[in-house]
Amino acid sequence: MHMSPINLKILAYALDLEGFDSAQALAAIAYASIDDIAEDGAWLPLSVFDRLMAAAQDVTGDTSFGLVVGKSLALMRYGTITPVAMATPHLRQLLDDIRRYAPLMIERAEIDLVEDARGARLMVSPIVEGGLSGHFRMEQVATSAAQMLRFVGAETSDLLRVEFPFEVPAGQERRYAANFGPRVEFGSKVCAIHFTPALLDRPLSSHDPVAYASARTRAESVLAALHAGSNLADRVRQFMLNAFPQLPTVPETAAQLGLNERSFRRQLAQLGTTHAALTQECQRLSAERLLAEAQMPIKQIAEAVGFGSVHSFHRAFRRWSGLTPTDWRASQGEASSR
Repeated sequence: MHMSPINLKILAYALDLEGFDSAQALAAIAYASIDDIAEDGAWLPLSVFDRLMAAAQDVTGDTSFGLVVGKSLALMRYGTITPVAMATPHLRQLLDDIRRYAPLMIERAEIDLVEDARGARLMVSPIVEGGLSGHFRMEQVATSAAQMLRFVGAETSDLLRVEFPFEVPAGQERRYAANFGPRVEFGSKVCAIHFTPALLDRPLSSHDPVAYASARTRAESVLAALHAGSNLADRVRQFMLNAFPQLPTVPETAAQLGLNERSFRRQLAQLGTTHAALTQECQRLSAERLLAEAQMPIKQIAEAVGFGSVHSFHRAFRRWSGLTPTDWRASQGEASSR
């Protein structure tokens, strides 16, 4: 498996923020300085990040430095997901976005939401396990998950139980309690953070509909570009978003992607979608962004996303959201004023 070099930059910057020389750690993976790491460069094998985490522990003399990185401001400096997270309407949407946009930095999400009769919990499954760095990444991801809960308003009492699949590191009891609260259990089978379920849908005062819609549109564009050539559906989305207000036909889209129409339809069917479904998805995404920005009248928005009339746009938008475009825009304004 591989990781985006952005992960290296985050760790190196965290070292610098904590007063250490990141160049000492980067030397272990043949980088001279943080400036040598290209954010949009080729993805690197997990072994490279493993060596950097081990080097970070050596440089700091802290075997639990992952607890520091997991709440470092370095996490806020890099990556496309941060603006999405900062403007999100509630925790449930944030977790959905993390799952969707995780491939911008890693090959799979490391945090999953589980809801069942026992309540709600975040399951932490780091992409890097074992190796030279031990449980560094698990500490980092679990700390980030706890910080995310605090961002949406969680109190210490809302962290009902935190489990780790290893014994408490020697001398680190107080640090774990400071990061995760008093109810920490070691030697469990999994890493999980159990929390108050009501946090999932609690509206956030920090929600900014315009900023959220814009950040999500940018993330979708970056995601489509990243997967161009490997995920046909994302290639179609990218083409559609660039083509508006024109609505390419199936033959036109297939030709743009270098496929014959029959093969194009078959491959989309294998992905569980259709050209029409992807078109409507892109129309809705663009329409919500333009409505949230509140700079254009409804008629112009309808035209901008490819509808021939305001009436047909109203009908489609009500089908998507259960609201008219006017009511949806008003609801976003009310959310931003709370």
